[in-house]
Amino acid sequence: MSHGSELNNRPALNVVVYSSPGPADGDIERHAARFVEAKSVVPLGGQLGYLVLVPTDFDRLWGGVESGDAIGAAANVLKFLDPDAQQFAWRTDLFVYGWVGDDNTDHGRILLMQVVPREAPPRHRPSVN
Repeated sequence: MSHGSELNNRPALNVVVYSSPGPADGDIERHAARFVEAKSVVPLGGQLGYLVLVPTDFDRLWGGVESGDAIGAAANVLKFLDPDAQQFAWRTDLFVYGWVGDDNTDHGRILLMQVVPREAPPRHRPSVN
């Protein structure tokens, strides 16, 4: 994630990604919300999404994040979500894509993707003489 002032912004979107089987269907939203609260690197906020991938796809995603491909990994996750979430893909001019990984004893490795709006550049006002 960027080290600029974007770290003070609230995310537009948080997506928690699990390897199959992930939490039980009735518990997944609650677990994802708790995971975001525990692992967020920016102030809390934004929409919450979650996704369970087959282990091979999850391992490929983890590898992409681990190798530093935050943007490509984000696009790969966003394509699985609804069209409203897909608007965030490849928008590096407007958003910073942050990833946090964790090894959870109950559910194995878990990834949190946070899509954070970039700080708008200051507007320069023309000087009036």
